Amino acid sequence: MWLAFSSAKREARTKMKASDFLAGVLVGSLIGAALGLLFAPEAGEETRERVAEQARKLKEAAVERGRTLLRRGEEEEEEAEE
Repeated sequence: MWLAFSSAKREARTKMKASDFLAGVLVGSLIGAALGLLFAPEAGEETRERVAEQARKLKEAAVERGRTLLRRGEEEEEEAEE
């Protein structure tokens, strides 16, 4: 019994590390995109349009990532109940 609990706990930690890594990649991408836009040699209106488009895309990606994590959490909960 203890070994099964320990194994499940270790597996949960591994998945959390993967999620943390992906969150770090997302944050790094956001920072890189923002800096790239700030230093891009374009007119103000063009830059604002690009920022708005990138923000929309990032929002969509974040929402989808949230859905995926929620679904994964629900699956993990169901497995734990079994």
